[in-house]
Amino acid sequence: MGVETWLLVATVAVLAWLYSRWRHSYWSSRGVPSPPALPFLGHYHKAFFISRTSWIFYNEMYKKFRDSSMFGMYEVWNPILVLWDPEIMKHIFIKDFDHFTDRRTFDLDTGNEREQMSMEMLTMKTGAEWKNLRAIMTPTFTSGKIKSMFPLVCDKADALVKFSMKQAAENPHVDMKNNFGRFTMDTIASCAFGIECNSLVDKNAEFPRKAEKFFLASFTAIMKIMLYLVMPKPFKFFRAHLNPSETDFFMDVIRKTVAARQGGKKRGDFLDLLLEARDDPDNPNNKQVLGELTIVAQSVLFLAAGYDTTASLLSFSSFLLAKNKDQQHRLRDELRQMVAEHGDITYQAIMEDSAKGVARGGANGAMAPPNSTHLL
Repeated sequence: MGVETWLLVATVAVLAWLYSRWRHSYWSSRGVPSPPALPFLGHYHKAFFISRTSWIFYNEMYKKFRDSSMFGMYEVWNPILVLWDPEIMKHIFIKDFDHFTDRRTFDLDTGNEREQMSMEMLTMKTGAEWKNLRAIMTPTFTSGKIKSMFPLVCDKADALVKFSMKQAAENPHVDMKNNFGRFTMDTIASCAFGIECNSLVDKNAEFPRKAEKFFLASFTAIMKIMLYLVMPKPFKFFRAHLNPSETDFFMDVIRKTVAARQGGKKRGDFLDLLLEARDDPDNPNNKQVLGELTIVAQSVLFLAAGYDTTASLLSFSSFLLAKNKDQQHRLRDELRQMVAEHGDITYQAIMEDSAKGVARGGANGAMAPPNSTHLL
């Protein structure tokens, strides 16, 4: 290549670097601390792309900027603010909520049903559409309606105990992370989809196999997200899919379940509650808001939001109980007291005991918000 060509290439490279540096000066120009950003990628490679344990990056930043109560990062060129100050969070979630109502928007290919279903999820809705759907969804989670699903959870909990005890009798170690994951999958399948997949007993059951692939953060999936963030318009033009093919399986399962519920037996699960809300004669507008695809979307969202979060919480809790035997004894004593008072571990007993725990914690300051809470 000639000298002119090399000069052109060098000029373009320098201008691109300067543009990237200017885009990555957003937080420094506002006095918000921010770790060094990689040109063009920002912090995407640390928080999302290369390392699958993104919490390590956030934990390092928390320790580094702890006194600032926040730090700024870049998702490619998009500025992201990470907070852990409870008072600031109160402003975001409560006092100034009218300024922070909407989440980020994704301009996906709504001509494809798989992507269109994602756009129907409550977490993807904005403005009036979000408000209308949330108004219908919120009563679904009243204490009385959650109580109706309690027996379904108890059945799965009994199966978990029985399975874990059997494993403990046959093996020196029990993989409770795996057991809790299977238990959570069975519970969600029952409470949201009305399906008995019995993944604790049958490791090759189709439902958990599809779910595992659905949640798998593969290299291809991560690259797709990255390309979408960098080039959303070309991504949409070529009609590439962000959602994995397993999404079609869950959509099909829910549709079949909804069809079976039309005039069939009620289970008191999440799907029944959505159908009841849709057919509520006192709220005819619900039928327009809760279309078939919208109901399917909320059920898939129930799975996506509840699976890993619940399984991880149970895993961490069991690990801490194993490390602190005195707290194991305390928990057993409280459960024995509950059974003695109520005759069994019931929904009402758990709620009353929780209220007493909050009162005790508030009295001695134990319920003060932790300063390690992260918000992205």
